[in-house]
Amino acid sequence: MWLSLPWAYWLGIVLVLWLLMDLVTGKAYIWQSYERRTEPAMYWLTMLIWSLVAASCFIYPNWPYV
Repeated sequence: MWLSLPWAYWLGIVLVLWLLMDLVTGKAYIWQSYERRTEPAMYWLTMLIWSLVAASCFIYPNWPYV
């Protein structure tokens, strides 16, 4: 069952794990490193971007136009 998952699901799982790691460490990376305590707005914006990218990995295999 696990091996039959689409590649986008595997990418989504990796991105969710990365997102969780960033939540634990308090550092997020997109173009540069943002720390939660020094730049909270950019940190949470980066987390939002990564969560949208991760969510899109789970939506893509069920996209009606593909």
